[in-house]
Amino acid sequence: MKKDKVLQELAPLVAALTLLAILIFSPLTVFPKFNKHELDEFATDPKNRTGFVSYAIKSQAFSNPHYLPILGSSELEHIDPFHPSSFFMKNNKGFTPFLAGQPGTQSLTHFFYLNSVENQLHNRKIVFIISPQWFTRKGIGTPELSQFVSKGEIYAWLQSASPKDVATQKLAQRLLNFKDFPEDIVVTHTLKALANGKKIDSINQISIKLANQFWTKQDSLFTGLSKLCGRQENSYEKIERISKQLPNTKDFEKLDQAAYERGAANSANNEFQIVDHVWSRNLQKVFKERKGVMKEVSYLRSPEYLDFQQLLNQFAKNNNDVQFVIPPVNGAWYQYTGLSYDMLQEFSAKIKYQLNSQGFHHIYDMTNKFNEKYYIGDTIHLNNRGWVALDKKIEEFMKHPTKTEYKIDNAQFLSTEWANGDKEVSLNR
Repeated sequence: MKKDKVLQELAPLVAALTLLAILIFSPLTVFPKFNKHELDEFATDPKNRTGFVSYAIKSQAFSNPHYLPILGSSELEHIDPFHPSSFFMKNNKGFTPFLAGQPGTQSLTHFFYLNSVENQLHNRKIVFIISPQWFTRKGIGTPELSQFVSKGEIYAWLQSASPKDVATQKLAQRLLNFKDFPEDIVVTHTLKALANGKKIDSINQISIKLANQFWTKQDSLFTGLSKLCGRQENSYEKIERISKQLPNTKDFEKLDQAAYERGAANSANNEFQIVDHVWSRNLQKVFKERKGVMKEVSYLRSPEYLDFQQLLNQFAKNNNDVQFVIPPVNGAWYQYTGLSYDMLQEFSAKIKYQLNSQGFHHIYDMTNKFNEKYYIGDTIHLNNRGWVALDKKIEEFMKHPTKTEYKIDNAQFLSTEWANGDKEVSLNR
């Protein structure tokens, strides 16, 4: 009797586990279906980590050529009426910006993001915002990779990785240098083989394939559950509301003037053109301590240059037409903190050389807006006039016929000499 009672009590748990096992190990994958409005919500919400790592969301969204990926980092969260999501909602040009990026996303996270949906994004246009602040001596850290690169993205890359490809070997070596990432013994063994130019053995190939299938089903299941639970913030409604503040007739000169006036009105309590609430909350109490603290900061030597080259390999492989953007910084603030404008110009020259010499010619360099008021809302993030300028550039880019002719040079741009700034002579060519 006791045995029967125990079995009766365990029956619901066993049934639930059995159903979960069927869902996960079944050869069929049932993706949650998102309607257009739900995808538009994901497109306007860069802070949603699920939207960044979930294959179910990305693959469905980018199967629709209507979405224009705009990749970057924390600047995408800084919404105002002139932000691309708001501007192109008001001025419909046949595409919707799909924002991908938040604090911590950099070249390497975007490499895996794009690689995981390369079939959906083949031959597509992309906007990519390069933050100079990524290019520190250490580059991206393990916490950021763990946060924004899923195991599924690693598995997807490994399944198509070529052991004889120099970029593959370098990337495998790079990943092995991160402590505790990824925490997967099969992946680690596979990375070691690729780093040495060796073919992945059949056992690990099968293991990775099964692991990827498992992850994809798990992703579908939990993404579906997150859909049922809903999201706390509806960024789409916010952007829909603020886009109504824009005039019905588009005139970029008038928009720039309106953005200037908005910037002036919203940053009246400090001398650095920083938005009032940011100044009061984050900087007012500490700004005296910040004077001159960035005199030694440089963005000219960093492993990020190698990660960026991996990203360029992905763009070229997938024949993407990319508009690169190098945003400015708040000149008033950085003159106070001692950041060198000459160094920023050298950074810009180095990145542009890496791009131009390999056939990536759509580059919008805003570095010279260093001293322009209200391009930046705080110290580094685009706002007001900065967004207006970018809106105009995106509109021009989307009208431009797609034409790509890439000449990837991994021998130079995956070298430690390039990352460490030892090839400065190249910048004068």
